[in-house]
Amino acid sequence: MFSDIGPFELLVVALVALAVLSVPSLVARRRRVQRLRVVVVVNVIGAFTGLFWFVALIMAMSMATREPDTTPVPSSQPGR
Repeated sequence: MFSDIGPFELLVVALVALAVLSVPSLVARRRRVQRLRVVVVVNVIGAFTGLFWFVALIMAMSMATREPDTTPVPSSQPGR
């Protein structure tokens, strides 16, 4: 089955697999969850087991998010 696969196809498969496996971490980062490191650790463990990947995805979608930073940015131009 894999004997006909070339280096280009192997690279494409590896990149697609890496993209799919990183989805829970990307979702957690995009949602700005409070415990991002926990989601990333479970995601890395889940990459090898499969089951924990789903756990990481559920965690990323259901964990509490951080409040957005609402501090005013000082103007870069003096006198304004």
